[in-house]
Amino acid sequence: MLRLPALPPVVPVELPGQLRTRTRDGVAPAPQTLLADEAEGRDNLIAPRLFEELAAQPLVEIDWSGWYGPPNRFPMVHTDVSMVSAAFAVPLDSLRPLLPQTARLAPARLTPWHGVLLVSAYHFHRGGLGRYQELNIATPMLLDTPRRLPAWSLLREALRGGQDPALGLFTLASAVDRARPRDVGVQLYGLPRLLAHAEFALGSQTGLASMEIDGQRMMALEVSAPRSYLQWQMDLSHNSFSILQGQVLRSRCTVVAEGYRGARGSAKVEFGEHPQYRPFRSLPLLARPMETRICARLNAILGTPEPLGPA
Repeated sequence: MLRLPALPPVVPVELPGQLRTRTRDGVAPAPQTLLADEAEGRDNLIAPRLFEELAAQPLVEIDWSGWYGPPNRFPMVHTDVSMVSAAFAVPLDSLRPLLPQTARLAPARLTPWHGVLLVSAYHFHRGGLGRYQELNIATPMLLDTPRRLPAWSLLREALRGGQDPALGLFTLASAVDRARPRDVGVQLYGLPRLLAHAEFALGSQTGLASMEIDGQRMMALEVSAPRSYLQWQMDLSHNSFSILQGQVLRSRCTVVAEGYRGARGSAKVEFGEHPQYRPFRSLPLLARPMETRICARLNAILGTPEPLGPA
């Protein structure tokens, strides 16, 4: 039985730049109010009780001058998502040129010589940013600490619950197929997020995703589960880091999913000639992924970004 993870913090924080934050008093942040402006899709909840607990949190809206869409409401919920991902070991010497130029964030080490590259694809059928598809490349990083995690099993367990505030995923490249999530990613989080054409297909044992701009391939991901496997519910909650206008942000994401997760699957990643993705072509990824995930059902709840000072 799935043990419900903790909800992410939602507070009316002061964010850098022209971002405006306000609290909606007297409005309970249930899915029906948080998604009141979203006409597409329907809720597909794995753990309804987790969403019932949202009623105890404040409802915070964030926008900025020139914002054109519905309010960006927090906690931001995604109530029907499909996902595939693969995690690879990668030499730190090859990974370092792609990392943010800040002494506050250091790559989490799988071994003294290896870090981790996590390649993920999502199809958001219903959520706080509407319906869209995303391909994302990230790596786990440590904030303001020299600690090292010496093995994948320890790193995986530390990431899964998102309980360690010093450990989180940092996005190295991201692409989506609709303007609204692109603009929120860039303006609110400082993500290197592009607008592209996406393809996402999910079967009982395989997941395929690709992105291209003007016919130019950016990235493709193919993930396969073992021939026979059991589906189960899992906690994939985690922290994420980003840098917005010179400030480090930490965001907590509570995630529950249903599907396959393990080391018996296979995956293939192809990086194209697009300038943002060309540097990844030279990464010597190990042929076999350390972990693959295929989740036909996923729910996510995002808290408000937390400013942590200059990068």
